[in-house]
Amino acid sequence: MSAALRIVVVAIAAAALATLAFPVYLTLRAGDNKVFEAQPFDFALVAISTFAIAAGVQAAPWRSSTNVAVLGTLVGAGLLFGVLAIFSVGLLVLLVAVVLLIVLARAIRRAPLSLARRASLGGAVVGYGIVLLFIAVIIPPTVECFANGGGSTSSQRWGQSGGGYTVTSSGVSTVDGVQTGRIESSNSVATYRCEQGRIAEFRREAK
Repeated sequence: MSAALRIVVVAIAAAALATLAFPVYLTLRAGDNKVFEAQPFDFALVAISTFAIAAGVQAAPWRSSTNVAVLGTLVGAGLLFGVLAIFSVGLLVLLVAVVLLIVLARAIRRAPLSLARRASLGGAVVGYGIVLLFIAVIIPPTVECFANGGGSTSSQRWGQSGGGYTVTSSGVSTVDGVQTGRIESSNSVATYRCEQGRIAEFRREAK
């Protein structure tokens, strides 16, 4: 098996395994007080990011060009994160990434070209994958119950294609630590019930 084919096969296997493990991760993170509803795009992010990380880790010569590979990872992650978060802390991250890019260029000139090229590209791919995986795993809970009897809700973060996607939510709390609520979108209705900080019931139905 050629090196390129091996990289692809291993990366595909890693992406498949991560995609299968994603619901388990959400279940563990949910505990008994949260409900997560992963969307297809969340699974796509997990698969793409894991594929990129696995491919980059294999492609880069980490032992012989450690500094170039690490700098490539930091630059790749910094540039992508900076662009995605440009309206918050992204500008600062971009400035740091540009400085690291200059340092990376100098490190590449001091290393053998063939190794430096693989290390920088492989590291950058790993950096891109890390950022995408981070976005995938910070999925917010649809419903979260609190110990004080309250609760919070959030809409599905990727929305829906086309116009007219709206989410309305309402909840009623009682003195005995019970809250019931309803989350309505253009194509479904979800109801939930929190009791003493735990999810007692959650159900979503299509309209």
